[in-house]
Amino acid sequence: MNLERYRLNNPALAGILDRVALIRAYQAIIDGLVSGRSGQAVQVINVDEHTLTLGVGSAAMASRMRFEAPDLLARLHRALDAHPGAPRPASIRVRVAPANAPTRRERPRVEREPSRTGSQALDVLASVHEGEELARALQRLSRAINPDDANH
Repeated sequence: MNLERYRLNNPALAGILDRVALIRAYQAIIDGLVSGRSGQAVQVINVDEHTLTLGVGSAAMASRMRFEAPDLLARLHRALDAHPGAPRPASIRVRVAPANAPTRRERPRVEREPSRTGSQALDVLASVHEGEELARALQRLSRAINPDDANH
């Protein structure tokens, strides 16, 4: 797939690809500046003229990186001397961004038998909306969960 062809025909895509290239370039520089010192990966999340945002895997690492941020920023600026025109962030922001963030676990679905109380509650709601399509739908649902209810 030739991305350059799409880039030329689509200015929005060109902007995205330029942004990706910029972040990847900063990632390579940051990897060279922090490699071996941290023992953990440091990910470039965003970069602009004002702020370089880094993501690290733990709060402890974030604290360490925040403490070292002024020194890292000075070394970054020295490294950027070889890249004229690249944004020179004025500060570094460090965020905890675990690589394998835990996903929200779904609770197991609990199957319950339909109840007469639930059916009665639906009947009450139907009476509040009497004459509306909603009332008819609530009554159908009430019958569906408690078909032997004498009120139907």
